[in-house]
Amino acid sequence: MKVKRRFFDDGHAMNSIWLALVILIVFSLLNLTHYYMSLKSFRQNMTETTLQRTTNYITRTIRDVNNTYAYSSQVLAELYTYKIQQDYDEAEILADLKQKTETISVKTIGLVDIPRGLYLDNFGRVLSLDLTSDRDKWVREFVDMPQDSRYHFYDPDNLEYESLYSFYHDYKIRDEHGQTIGILGVGIDYTEFYNRVQGLDENISVSFLTQEGKIRLPQDKKGESVFTHFPYISKNIFNSAEEVDQIIWEYRDGESFLLYFHYLEDINRVLFLKMDFTDYYNQSKTQHFYSFLLGLFLTVVVVILNLFISLYQGSKLKHTAFYDSLTGCRNRHYLENSIIKSNYWGQIRQDQYSMIAFDIDHFKQVNDTFGHLEGDRVLKQTAKIVSHCLRANDEFIRWGGDEFLIFLDMDAQNAIRVANRIKEAIDKDTVVSLSVGITNITADDNFKTVMSRADSALYDAKKNGRNQVKAHWLVTGETVDSAV
Repeated sequence: MKVKRRFFDDGHAMNSIWLALVILIVFSLLNLTHYYMSLKSFRQNMTETTLQRTTNYITRTIRDVNNTYAYSSQVLAELYTYKIQQDYDEAEILADLKQKTETISVKTIGLVDIPRGLYLDNFGRVLSLDLTSDRDKWVREFVDMPQDSRYHFYDPDNLEYESLYSFYHDYKIRDEHGQTIGILGVGIDYTEFYNRVQGLDENISVSFLTQEGKIRLPQDKKGESVFTHFPYISKNIFNSAEEVDQIIWEYRDGESFLLYFHYLEDINRVLFLKMDFTDYYNQSKTQHFYSFLLGLFLTVVVVILNLFISLYQGSKLKHTAFYDSLTGCRNRHYLENSIIKSNYWGQIRQDQYSMIAFDIDHFKQVNDTFGHLEGDRVLKQTAKIVSHCLRANDEFIRWGGDEFLIFLDMDAQNAIRVANRIKEAIDKDTVVSLSVGITNITADDNFKTVMSRADSALYDAKKNGRNQVKAHWLVTGETVDSAV
């Protein structure tokens, strides 16, 4: 017993010092972790706000353009249905297309007359169609489609057709028999759309790429490869952008930036964004670094204060951990950690201790009749009387509810005398009585076997009328009842 208490009490100051050092190290690591987590959070916030906003803006712009001019192509197709089935003057058609272009503010209006094999547009061109050629295969492909309209991106490499670089909304022209006799296409200037998107944020550069990584916009970089400008981008990552958006964070040559690839299905292009966060990133690192230093300083102050407080309140902390708040007895936590799971249990077995288990007779009726406040008063009064009947080194533990345990370093006969003294004191000074069970503790016992015999003795006391002491102790491997 003395060994156990000395270990707990004398080592408390050193344990507090070690705990303070551990806290200092842990808090320093936490502050360092917070520093890096904050930088990670900065990246995540940029991804979820600026990046998401930019992507949504671009896709929404494309959708708005599509919705706006899809209807225009349908209306114009219906207008030219009659005209191309009649003999018409090409010059009049060209002038009319030019006038319609200005009216609806688009870049291009192209009219395909399939029976005559002609293509006419607002630029004054009249071209002959060759549906077997690569140039005009789009006409054949669209005619073979079941739908009447389509939305696509026309992106020619041939300088001759550079002016047609546009979003196109095509609509079929059908005769009264449902046969496709022409196509009316409305083209929206892709470069103007790009300038509109590019002006969203000066720290964001926007490019549109082919699926092979060739730059199509901006115009001054058209035809160049994205892998030339960013050689550390792998082709596997780029190719996977068609299925899943790809985000790459880079820090190179003092520049912090994000690279983002997003496939735009509507125009069959890869949206490529480069977001420069160098200024924001450097400011954030500086702020979080000073925050880390301040946190480290405050941690040292807190640890030092905690060390002094811990040393000053050590006894109170012990009391809170191992004592029952109502009765002042040792609690179950103390029993399990400082007796059963410690070397002290081996000492108890070797020294042939005894254990008393008792509870208050009809305690439930006290609670039910007089209330729990009265029940608490009875528990405190009982614990106080029992404590006066014990020695300072006897272990008095509240097991739970109204049941208590006592460990005595004496044989069962002496323990019986102590139990009777306790019962008589309770009978004299309170309105309740106790049922008591006693057993000895042998070298071969564990806590469960001892508790089983003590509970059995306590049960016999209750069974025989309560307010009495019963003892079961182990002799040569057998449990023996003792007359009390």
